Amino acid sequence: MESNMTSEFSVKTSGLFPKMIVANRQYPFEIFLNYLTANKSTLQALLLKHGALLFRNFPVKHCDHFAEMIQTLGLGSFVNYIGGDSPRDKVNQHVYTSTEAPPSFQIPLHQELSFVKNHPRHIYFYCEVAPKVGGETTIGDARQIFQAMPEKTLQKFQKQDLTYTSRYYYQSMIMKMLNRWQRSHKSWTEVFETTEKAEVERKCLDNEFTWQWLKQDWVEIKQNRPALQTHPLTGETVWFNQVHLYNFTPRLLGLKNYLGAKLFYIKKSMRLHEATFANGEPITKKNLYLIMDVLHNHTVHFAWHKNDVLVLDNILAMHGRAPFIGPRRILTAMTS
Repeated sequence: MESNMTSEFSVKTSGLFPKMIVANRQYPFEIFLNYLTANKSTLQALLLKHGALLFRNFPVKHCDHFAEMIQTLGLGSFVNYIGGDSPRDKVNQHVYTSTEAPPSFQIPLHQELSFVKNHPRHIYFYCEVAPKVGGETTIGDARQIFQAMPEKTLQKFQKQDLTYTSRYYYQSMIMKMLNRWQRSHKSWTEVFETTEKAEVERKCLDNEFTWQWLKQDWVEIKQNRPALQTHPLTGETVWFNQVHLYNFTPRLLGLKNYLGAKLFYIKKSMRLHEATFANGEPITKKNLYLIMDVLHNHTVHFAWHKNDVLVLDNILAMHGRAPFIGPRRILTAMTS
């Protein structure tokens, strides 16, 4: 990629997935913003072609820089993590920590909020503290994954939509104890970023969720979504769902955690989430494992460097997280 900046600003690109854009020297953050502005159309074209851009050795030094970089790229407006149940903390108005799931947990590939009608078009990651052992934000090309899915699996998932069901608590000593031990089940005040039931219902209507209030102020959310998606600009069809994350299996959680979850969530009204076909037919473990096999075979790892920024087209590229040991802090934001 050629830059129209002065000789003081030099970058090179390499690789295909992610497409790496590397600065050859250090310079002020304002110069970087000028570069993004001047090369906006080229960068957007690269993102559509490759699905993932990794910016390395650029002067993105903290959370505010990260947010300003996203605004300058101009791929859309910031959106909040409404309806998502991955445990995370809000850092500022638009930026969150990436998942706070236990470090030992392998998170398979998925698109962010693929079970929500108003899903983000793009998702961004910023490496504030690079992990020393593991902890990669794994990625996968959803176009290739669609092509690699077994024909029978594709036919099954093309026939009808999926129904995602989630259940969230309001105030519960049991759930608080669970989250002190292992952050895993969010309250609806966290999921919807409000303490008002009326606001929860308004956000459900906005996102075409159905809901019902359960005993002790729990809420059950349902939404019907297709298993596949067509990109609005490229016209490409991709695999676009996360049934493999919504249905607990020994392969997803590990046998010990799976047995523990089965015992803890013995009451269906407390079960975190599940996915079925829209007619109520369950998704078999065989199908879930076939999907996970394809995702595993198309998972790409790259090691984080401090201050790296990863930009993903949330339809064309999937992401996950490898287990890790020691400190790790990756921030994330989304736009639509």
